[in-house]
Amino acid sequence: MTGASGGIGAIVTQSLLDQGYHVVGLSRTPPEIAHEAFTFVPFDASQTAKLEQVCEDIAKNFVSVSVLIHCAAIIQPAEVEAMGTDDVLRQISVNLTMPIVLTSKLLLSMERGSRIIFVNSMAATMPLAGSSIYGATKAGLRNFALSLSQEVAYRGISVSSIFPGAVLTEMLRQEMASGGSVLNFVSCPATPCAVAREIVSLINKPRLERFFPALDGVFGGLCMLMPGLLRISMPVLTYFGKQGYARAIRENLFQNKA
Repeated sequence: MTGASGGIGAIVTQSLLDQGYHVVGLSRTPPEIAHEAFTFVPFDASQTAKLEQVCEDIAKNFVSVSVLIHCAAIIQPAEVEAMGTDDVLRQISVNLTMPIVLTSKLLLSMERGSRIIFVNSMAATMPLAGSSIYGATKAGLRNFALSLSQEVAYRGISVSSIFPGAVLTEMLRQEMASGGSVLNFVSCPATPCAVAREIVSLINKPRLERFFPALDGVFGGLCMLMPGLLRISMPVLTYFGKQGYARAIRENLFQNKA
């Protein structure tokens, strides 16, 4: 489980522990979880050079990996001309390089019936100004998952991707503080618990792709087919986004994330 200390990751981790899994959590900081079946591995997902050692340690201590969940992600909103090289490389490393490398290294430890789940984003289907790198990494992750699913199908390993819209996490709060898009608030953002439940459900009932909410997936798909649709819709979406963001601030939604 990558991103085990994040808002969604910590909830998924606890849920899996409650179901009897032994969870190996990878994140920069330890989650507030005390459980004999939880193993914390301190790891900065931007440091891909250390991935092989992490994978070796996991393989050394566990016979097999039955579920691999990629939840770690970062976003640094910025216009292309204002991007810093380090910020670009870090987003690519955490959002795309790390899940690809980690998956490739752990596949040998996965048996028939294993699950691989990528926590993606609606940004994979709805490119927005100011989020070009984040959107590019998520679109790349989507294509990787789709290709991977074809490669491992004969082994009985399922690959699923979930595409949440905006979620009331610390990541979203920081994104908005850094100039994130008000389109995150066209509809009320989901709670971390709601998204975590959807992620866990993919273990028992795998689906190649799950958009949450489903209506966002329909609109995102239309925007991919007809790129001009998003441009035409932008004034209306921006209006409702501004209204939703103002409401979120008034109602302190970030302080009521459950």
